[in-house]
Amino acid sequence: MKLPKIGDRVDTKQALELCRYFKLDYLVSRIEADKDAYASWIFDGCSCIHDEFLGLLTGCDHEAITYKCCLPHDLGYAYGQPGNRMERKRVDIKFQSDLITKAHMKEWIASAIFEGIRVGGAEVFGLSFSWAYARK
Repeated sequence: MKLPKIGDRVDTKQALELCRYFKLDYLVSRIEADKDAYASWIFDGCSCIHDEFLGLLTGCDHEAITYKCCLPHDLGYAYGQPGNRMERKRVDIKFQSDLITKAHMKEWIASAIFEGIRVGGAEVFGLSFSWAYARK
C-alpha cells in the first residue's frame, strides 16, 4: 500500500484503499454507498503542528505519528458523518490511544493533543481539517 506523503491529494479511490488498509470498514461502507458525496483532500499529516516538530517535541518517531496515528484519524475526520458528535468523539479517542500505543507518546502529551483536537476540529469551523471535511 502506497501511503500519501504530506501535501499529496487523496481522492475517493485512494481513500477507499486506505480505509481498507486501516480496517476502517464502516468508512468503506459509507464511501461506497455514495462516492459522489466526497471531494478529494490534501493530506496534511498532523494538522496545525508539523509532524517532525511534534516528534522532536515528544521524543516519538514522527513517521509513526504521521502514518500510524494521524492518517487513520484524518480518514475518520474526512469521511465522518456530519453532525455525528459520538462518532467524532470515538475517532478522537482512538487517535489518543494510537498516539500512546503506536507512537509511544507519553499519556499526558496525548491527552493535551486530544483536548486540542476536541476544540479545534469541530465541524462548525469548516476548516480543511474540521469534522466531515471531505463532504461536498
